[in-house]
Amino acid sequence: MKKGESMYKNVIILGAGPAGLSAAWKLSEAGVKVVIIEAESIVGGLCRSIRKDGFFFDLGGHRFITKDQEIQTMLEELMGNEFLLRPRKSVIRLKNKFFDYPLDVKSVMKNLPFSFTMHAFFDYLLTSVLQKFYPRRDSSFENWVVNRFGVTLYNLYFGPYSEKLWGVPPNTISADWAAQRISLINLWDVFVRMFGKSDNEPKTYARQFYYPRLGCGQVFEKIAEKVVSAGNNKLIMNAEVKEIILNNNRMEKVIFSHNGKEEEVSGDYLISTIPLPDFIKKIRPRVDDHYQVVADKMDYRSIKFLNLMLDKAEITDNTWIYIPEEEFLFFRIQEWKNWSPTIVPEGKAGVTLEIACNEEDDIWNTSDEDIFNRCMNDIEKIGFFKRSDVIDYFILNVKHCYPIYTLDYSDKVEILVRFIANLENAISIGRQGLYRYNNMDHSIKMGFMTADHILNGLRKEEIFNIATERKIFDWQDPGK
Repeated sequence: MKKGESMYKNVIILGAGPAGLSAAWKLSEAGVKVVIIEAESIVGGLCRSIRKDGFFFDLGGHRFITKDQEIQTMLEELMGNEFLLRPRKSVIRLKNKFFDYPLDVKSVMKNLPFSFTMHAFFDYLLTSVLQKFYPRRDSSFENWVVNRFGVTLYNLYFGPYSEKLWGVPPNTISADWAAQRISLINLWDVFVRMFGKSDNEPKTYARQFYYPRLGCGQVFEKIAEKVVSAGNNKLIMNAEVKEIILNNNRMEKVIFSHNGKEEEVSGDYLISTIPLPDFIKKIRPRVDDHYQVVADKMDYRSIKFLNLMLDKAEITDNTWIYIPEEEFLFFRIQEWKNWSPTIVPEGKAGVTLEIACNEEDDIWNTSDEDIFNRCMNDIEKIGFFKRSDVIDYFILNVKHCYPIYTLDYSDKVEILVRFIANLENAISIGRQGLYRYNNMDHSIKMGFMTADHILNGLRKEEIFNIATERKIFDWQDPGK
């Protein structure tokens, strides 16, 4: 068999998000027929964009930053002049003050008493010395942060923000979350800059990012167009996967509902990007109870996105504003004009407030009107804009936003991914499919590598290890 000539001629893909569409893109270019089954009416998954009355809203902002030149080049060619290079500016709103992120001399000295600044510095210095000579284990998110930043800064921001986001104490969250998501800004550099000794920026923080002119979803809409126009490929929207039929460790077909009818599709290979626990639960015949029990214990943090259309030209010049204090319902604010100047009508502003909750808890079940009223009370207290500035609003509820990194989450993921790795013609990838809070470029990379696996026999293990600090598995890959 020639390189790029696959034994798999028909591939079923569950989910039209970044990972699924990227795999479909590469496969269709190689002449492999793909059928994509998507639950929503818009492609893009968590990176989709919603249009309303000339405004564009993402499900939270998605900055595109990558070190992978292949992905960078392909997206630049795909998007052309629709791919904008934008300044990255975020702040933390805390104690009625705004702190630049990352820390700099002006915000530290302006917002914190000198005594607190010195206390934080010496706390950090002592922590660094002790950690060097008597290293402590990173047993949780809390330990990871304290071991690197000290208790003072943990109590000021990291602890309160994390507990608000997750709804559980940070000492019950895995240290892996911190290792993957927190930039290691050297606080010694911060304090050196504070006293005017250095002008260097922290090397771990990118000051610019790429963003599509009409929202993040524009990337995946263009990819979907390429896939559908490539030949006999199908993109089935508003379809719910019901069952995944296996026979002798091989995927045979997928049963799904569409337009009120039950349908099925057969293929040579299955790529799943749906939530990992759901993938396991939909397999028929049912997998062993051991796997079912593990899947039942894997939860996601849900988010309500309150999208506001404002009769106001500008609110701030920030892309993200973090709100760690518990008194406010939302944990983050985004102003879309700062992502792209053409994403809202001229003279107007689009703002999204993100509210963390759990599926079916009190916040999840609160009416849209009550959520809006409570958030407007909070916004007016902060002072960004007034209720009278709001032209219209709508709320999007997303169940599977953040996989919850419990202390034993990696053990649960390994059990399920090992099971999937032994399936002869199926794989699970992406943020949802691997229960991993990876970035957009990571999901695209997984899609490309999965296509390479199908076309050229790339080992599954290499795909599973994307966006991790370590190799998760050491196995003989039966799906090679």
